[in-house]
Amino acid sequence: MNQKNKSIFWMDSKRVCYESIVIKTVSIPVAFLHAQMLAMVVSQATSGNVEGVVRYAFILIILVVLYALFQLAANIDLRKKAAHAVHCSKIHFLESFLENTPDQLFRTDYGELIENITRDMDQVTGRYIELYPGIVSGTMEAVGYFLFLFIQSPAVAATLAVISLTQLLPPMIVKKYMQISYEKCEEIEAEITNHVVEAVEGFETIKLYDLKAWWQQKLSDYHRKYVLIGRKADAAAAAQRSMYRLMDHILQFGTYALIGFYVIAGYCSTDLAVQAVYLSKGFFRSVQGIFAALPQMAVSENAEKRIRKWICQDEKQKSPVSHYKIKGIRMERVSCRCGDKEILNRICYQFEPDKNYLLIGNNGAGKTTLLNLLAGLILPDDGEICMKGKTAFSETNPDILFYILQHDPRYHYDADTLFQMFGKEKQEKIVRIAERFGLTEEIRSCKAICDLSGGERKKVFLSIGFAMEPVWLLLDEPSNNLDKKGRETLFELIRERKGTVLVSHDPLFRDAADRMIRIENGQIYDEEKELQD
Repeated sequence: MNQKNKSIFWMDSKRVCYESIVIKTVSIPVAFLHAQMLAMVVSQATSGNVEGVVRYAFILIILVVLYALFQLAANIDLRKKAAHAVHCSKIHFLESFLENTPDQLFRTDYGELIENITRDMDQVTGRYIELYPGIVSGTMEAVGYFLFLFIQSPAVAATLAVISLTQLLPPMIVKKYMQISYEKCEEIEAEITNHVVEAVEGFETIKLYDLKAWWQQKLSDYHRKYVLIGRKADAAAAAQRSMYRLMDHILQFGTYALIGFYVIAGYCSTDLAVQAVYLSKGFFRSVQGIFAALPQMAVSENAEKRIRKWICQDEKQKSPVSHYKIKGIRMERVSCRCGDKEILNRICYQFEPDKNYLLIGNNGAGKTTLLNLLAGLILPDDGEICMKGKTAFSETNPDILFYILQHDPRYHYDADTLFQMFGKEKQEKIVRIAERFGLTEEIRSCKAICDLSGGERKKVFLSIGFAMEPVWLLLDEPSNNLDKKGRETLFELIRERKGTVLVSHDPLFRDAADRMIRIENGQIYDEEKELQD
């Protein structure tokens, strides 16, 4: 695991991991003390010393109560720190995720991402918070119990060690099936999440076009696949639990029988037998915990592999410096395909920041694709897009480029709250432009953005875009849903600035553009003259 990944997961969890190991290993000397006290109680009882039995039993009860209180307080504190560590890991993961380039974020599968943030993240953090401490403390506990018994009777220690190894069978049997079932469950859960998200975003279409039966049928198909996979996973887990219960009975009664035989045969004393029986439960539990962690380790390793692909790798994100030294944006032999269809074919063009551009063309000609390329949301299949001598856009900066897409986000907070996120100076500019669009204080502060009309929502994001005063402002069908006043205000704002690249079918904006560009048959044409490659 590289340092980037380790800093996200391990650095947030290591303190909890160490504390958990300490708390768990405290049980080792406590168990030795309990075993000795119990042996003394049995010894006093067999000799008929009632006073001795009461005395040692009272000491044993006090020790048990004190240790239980310690465990209670320590575990409560540990759970709080573990929850905080998981929360920090998720925040740091999302921060690293947002460091990815725009094209990587643009093509994100959100259903898969949600599953990674929830279940996969729990698996990975659980690895450091639970599995590692369990394996380390379990190993120390098993070794400590073995050495304690070996010093007094090698035969008893060896017997318990051999018996404990039978617990290796259940995890070896179910490891493969648990891993495969978990991966398949993750895949189908991501598909279900995507299906539900699509329904939430397009519920109007489902309702108006009477597609409810189709949507439910598809959800039922996903559910049937999920149930089939889930049954296999449940069967593997049930088999593991059943085998563990069987092993527990075999180990418990087998140990009693063997230790009893050793006492009768004179291989160990009664005191040692009592201690061995008491410690055997903890010894077997430690060995079982180590073996049981093996399938979970395999699952968590695969979960971590799935999460790693979302984490920005700085060395992979550096874009090469172009040999072009230009002040505008230059498209050099740029091609973009969607499957077998050629959307743009070896386009050569240079956008200058002192001009406004209007992109026109038929639906599906590639206008939005061109904006997405300029914004870095998608990468060209061939060619290069350069700005200031560097491949555009190796870095995202709203002061350099601001892109308002055709579909606006539906946030669950009001516009003024969104405006405040940009700082006081920018907020004042945004509010002034919003008022030019006719967005009153009541509209901005009393309604969530998701509850605004389509036109009001568009005005919110147009206000932000123009107030940012970027070098390049990309607008995709910005007049959609706007009323007459909104269209006129938008026209005025475009005329007041330069460096705007606009896609629109509205003839009003032809007068706001310095250059009008037509996209047709994968080529780009200047309306004044045809550009030569």
